[in-house]
Amino acid sequence: MKLKILAVGAHPDDVEIGCAGLLLKAIKSEHDVYVYILTRGEAGGSDGENREKEAKKSARTIGVKELWFGGFSDTRLAPDGVIINSIESIINKIQPNLVLSHSIKDDHHDHRKVGSSSIEAARYVPNFLTYENPLTKDFIPQVYVDISDQIEEKINLLSLFESQKDKAYLKSLAIQGLAQYRALQSRIPDVKFAEAFQVLKLKLFDIQAPFM
Repeated sequence: MKLKILAVGAHPDDVEIGCAGLLLKAIKSEHDVYVYILTRGEAGGSDGENREKEAKKSARTIGVKELWFGGFSDTRLAPDGVIINSIESIINKIQPNLVLSHSIKDDHHDHRKVGSSSIEAARYVPNFLTYENPLTKDFIPQVYVDISDQIEEKINLLSLFESQKDKAYLKSLAIQGLAQYRALQSRIPDVKFAEAFQVLKLKLFDIQAPFM
C-alpha cells in the first residue's frame, strides 16, 4: 500500500528534528511525503526568507513531493479556526493516510498550538502521530521507528539550517543522544538509533511501512 504522509511543523527545521528519519525511510519505500510549515521562523535569529530557503533545500534533499508555507507570524500562533482551516485545507488537498505533528506537551507555545490545531484539522485522518524534539517534556512514546540507517542523513539535513547552527537542540550530539536514548528505551534488538512518536490515532492493519 502506497501511503501519503503529511508532516506539519510550526517552523523550518521542526519536521526534520522530529521525524526526518521516518520521512527518509518512507521515501525510500516509495511513499509520498508532503510538508506544511506554518511560519517562516522569522523570530528564530534569522530573516524568514533565509529560513524558508533552508527549508526548501532540506525538502529537496529528503525528496518531499510538495512543501507549503502557511504565512503565519512566528511566535504569534493561536489555535483558532484560521490555523485549523489552513491545515485542513492541505489535508483535503492530498488526503493523507498519516499525519505527523507536534506534541501538545511541547515546551514551545507555537509547537503546542500547531499540535492542537493539527488534531482538530486531522479528525478524519485514520493515522495520527506526534513527534518530539530534544526539549520536549512529558513525552511518553508508544511507537519507535528504527533510524539506524538514517541517523547520518538526519544530522546532515539539520546542518542545512545554517542560521540555527548555534542552537543547542540542533547540535549533532543532542540529536544523536535523543535517538540513542529512544533506541535503548524501545528494547528492540539491533536498533541503535530511533525516533519516537505518541499515538493519537492508529488504524490497525491499515498501515505497514514506513514502520517496517
